[in-house]
Amino acid sequence: MSSYPGKFARDIRGNFGVLTAILFATIALAIGIAIDVSVALNRKMEIQAAADAAVLWAAGHYEDGMDLAPLEPTVQAYLSTNSNDTAELLSGPTLTSDGDLCLIAKSQVPTTFMRIASIEMVPVSVKACALPMNQNQIEIALVLDVSSSMIEQNRFVPMQTAVTSFLNGLASDGELPSNVRISIVPFSSRVNFGMHYSGWFTSYNGLPAIPTRWTNPQSVYSSSKYGFSKWLDGQTWLAYTSTNYYWTGCAEPRADVDMRTTGNLTDRSLGDAPPSDVGFVAMDSNPQSAQSFCPPPITELSGDLAALTTVVDGLTSEGSTRLDAGMLAGWYTLSPRWAKAWETGQPLEYGKTAKKYVVFMTDGGMNVKYGPSDTDKLDWLCDKERTSACNKIAVNALLSTCSKMKTAGIKIYSISYSNDADVTNIRDCSSGTGYYYSASVSSIEAVYKKIAEEVVVQALRLSR
Repeated sequence: MSSYPGKFARDIRGNFGVLTAILFATIALAIGIAIDVSVALNRKMEIQAAADAAVLWAAGHYEDGMDLAPLEPTVQAYLSTNSNDTAELLSGPTLTSDGDLCLIAKSQVPTTFMRIASIEMVPVSVKACALPMNQNQIEIALVLDVSSSMIEQNRFVPMQTAVTSFLNGLASDGELPSNVRISIVPFSSRVNFGMHYSGWFTSYNGLPAIPTRWTNPQSVYSSSKYGFSKWLDGQTWLAYTSTNYYWTGCAEPRADVDMRTTGNLTDRSLGDAPPSDVGFVAMDSNPQSAQSFCPPPITELSGDLAALTTVVDGLTSEGSTRLDAGMLAGWYTLSPRWAKAWETGQPLEYGKTAKKYVVFMTDGGMNVKYGPSDTDKLDWLCDKERTSACNKIAVNALLSTCSKMKTAGIKIYSISYSNDADVTNIRDCSSGTGYYYSASVSSIEAVYKKIAEEVVVQALRLSR
């Protein structure tokens, strides 16, 4: 007859029940702890987002040498508003030796299951840092379609108003911040460098590098129907009638000269080579190039708000549309390879603190002049393909340029300003989601204001 202890040892059914109960309790506690930890991690992510918003605000309002203490109440308000009043400022904002503005926020997350172990709160803390806006150098090229459709469809003046709003959106107390510089690049079928940079032009096919029309327009436009004036540089002539503008200083696109000369497009024409490496050919060297298809001159990078506003006010509208020429000229104003070319608007090197943007606006699609008759208007780009298929060559040139610019680190905003715009390729040219906008006469100003706000936010780079 077996003893009772022996029976107990051999009775595994009861032991299994006890062990199962203990195991279930342990698993339940572990699941509960995991739930509490998950809640704490989610709350930490929420507080991190609130801290990021708070430090970006602080970075946007920081000025060199200022006392940081006055920023603390608003920083705390940002933390509270964006974290449902659970976060508070633990330390900061403070300025690090690297120039970053940093803060630490904390909160207590209530537990549910961990209370069994007498743990009622889980402390969480996060750190957020941002590089103040004045630590970034911001360069923006405003590339503006000023083709004749802009004025014919009553889009021109709303565009001018919108660009002025963009400039004012970056300004404070009537001035641009010292770290912000902007170029203005009007384009139609050509771009205009102005007579100030006449040294960039080279002779082509035995013709003078600088045509007589550019230096003595009165000898060409002798009829009394012409009036004359000069651009803001005091050197670039304009002859005009009641219907046309005849600016001087426009260049044939490098792609056109390349195609005319070699039959192909190369890096000479699709890259950002400075004029010291690849010169320009005067528009007048192409006898089938309509001389009225010339916009006002490019304005190199400048931080002078009043001067930039005057440039926008003085723009004129004329000509067809070469998107590739406009985009490439925008790159010229931002490329550090052009630092020795521009007299006052020398672009900075690409790098950590140099933020470069293009804001590209057009109301149309590619519109090359392809002949086909020898007496018709002809863009040299179409010298070998005198059909509308030549537009595809120009589109490929545009997309190639956009790709190279983005690879270099330039952010491209693109705006289609009518239903006639080439939305697909304009969007593809942009830097992706969030960088393409569709606009109308009624919304163009709001679009430019929105982009100005986004540029400011991106300039306040989170550095954690």
